[in-house]
Parts: sequence; C-alpha cells; structure tokens
Amino acid sequence: MVLSLNARIAAAAGVLLLAAPIWLPLAPFMLVWWRRDMRRGRAAGLRVLAAHQARAIAAQAEATMPRAPEGGWRVVAENVDRYLAQVHSPRRWRTSALLTLLEFAPCLALTRRLSRLDVAPRRHFLDRHLTTTKGFRGIPSLTRQLVRMGYYADAGIAASLGFRTMRERRNAALASLHAAATARRAVG
Repeated sequence: MVLSLNARIAAAAGVLLLAAPIWLPLAPFMLVWWRRDMRRGRAAGLRVLAAHQARAIAAQAEATMPRAPEGGWRVVAENVDRYLAQVHSPRRWRTSALLTLLEFAPCLALTRRLSRLDVAPRRHFLDRHLTTTKGFRGIPSLTRQLVRMGYYADAGIAASLGFRTMRERRNAALASLHAAATARRAVG
C-alpha cells in the first residue's frame, strides 16, 4: 500500500496523538521555544524560516554539496527562504514541518540534532536514513530538493557550472539569429 504525503503526515499526526500524554505537558515550553526561534529567524533576516530550519538546510547542504557558496552555507538557507516567501501556498506548513523534522530526525536515532552533528556523522546519517523516498523515511528526504534548489540558486555556483537563465539563453539565441541574418544580408 502506497501512501500519499498527506496520508503519511496524517499517520504521523496519529502517532503524535497517541503520544500526547508525553508531549502535551511539554507543549507550553515547545510553544515558547518555537516563538523564540521564529524571532531569531526574523532577526537574522529570514522571512519564512525559523532559525532551526535555516540551520538544518545549511547543515544538509554542507554535508551533501561539493563546495560552499561564496557567502557560506547560510546562503543556501537564505535562497530557500526567499523562494518560500514568494510561494503563497496553503501547504507551506508542510515544508515547515519537514524542515523541523529534518533538524530533529537524528534525535530519533539518539544522536544530536542535524545542525549540531559534525560533518562526517551528519553525512553518514543523511546517507543512511534519508536517501530513500519510501515509507516514513521518505518524508524528510524530500527536503533534499529544497536544499539543492537553494544551493544551485546561488549565482556563483550557477556560474561555475555554466548555468544560464532562460532569459540569457533566449538573448543568446536571438543574438545568434540576428548575426546570421546580418551575415546573409551582407553576402546576398
């Protein structure tokens, strides 16, 4: 049986409901922590992401991408934040939940959270637990797409790979067409 992302999130919510006697007394403390972390994100210039979510994105990028962008790994999180601020979706809460899950997923394996792990154990954890797209482990692995998007959105990284935007490609094609037409007129 294959579950959709919404069904998986609903199943995870069901598990959280069953565990309510454990986390419900801690809910006021978690709410205070969440608000404080959101304020830290705003103070750092983030519009959508909380501070722990930005750290998780930067940590995953550092562990999985070949080289750091010019401004450091934080640039990847800023690119993702800029993208999320432009997207007005009623499902944006899922992305927030996935990024929070990404940060705290290692805690389920009884280790420190993702941004607090050293690079080698972080890479090992990501390779071992979050490379699949099947089952509940597939949920946090969906953040890889966001991290890659934020990484390759950096102008320095894109330029080093020879990436050109659609506008640049179109302008180059139009320039070559214009040059070809000019050359034909000069010959004929």
